[in-house]
Amino acid sequence: MLKAQDLHKFYKEGSKEVRALKGIDLEVEKGEILGIVGPSGAGKSTLLHLLGGLDMPTRGTVFLDGTDLYKISDNARCRIRNRRVGFVFQFYHLLPGFTALENVMMPAMIGGSKRIKAKERARSLLEAVGLNHRIEHKPAELSGGEAQRVAIARSLMNHPDIVFCDEPTGNLDSKMSADVYDLILRLSRDNKQTFVIATHQEEFAKKAGRVLHIRDGQFQTRAV
Repeated sequence: MLKAQDLHKFYKEGSKEVRALKGIDLEVEKGEILGIVGPSGAGKSTLLHLLGGLDMPTRGTVFLDGTDLYKISDNARCRIRNRRVGFVFQFYHLLPGFTALENVMMPAMIGGSKRIKAKERARSLLEAVGLNHRIEHKPAELSGGEAQRVAIARSLMNHPDIVFCDEPTGNLDSKMSADVYDLILRLSRDNKQTFVIATHQEEFAKKAGRVLHIRDGQFQTRAV
């Protein structure tokens, strides 16, 4: 369902050119859980941003079910991101002035869904991630693990075909990290959704169905 060909990303850092990605080729099957492992600066976040249509590649193509994400208009790409792609980030990116329920509802509201329907869906998702008792709490009132669970629920709001998780436990302790990874894997199996998880934590990545290793902007090895 997702295919990247000869993906490059270069950018300027002062007078220096940084080559973040150097010719990535990748295919992800529907329903797959893919772990991408590498150290800080290896190119994991850049790759996920390009695969999810958040940033423009310097060179190369990304196809989602046959649609080239970078040969369509910005508005069309935004619609695809809202309706078909979910994102989970290391630092949650929850809106501080809104409750957990309202944060989860946000993608549906942006997409034009009716509020009553969005609220019902958000409640169901928060229950699925074990937070039905925290729906009226704002981000500052949540623990790190709870905030990340809200972010995961939000990523699933519009029934996305694929969810990208960028260091989803990088801001959590080992116990919370294990719980969040187990939750992601369970949701993927239950909902038959595709997940691509970028992490520096090899032990958690091994729980995925397939693992790719990235260093200096290139894939190094492949383990199944």
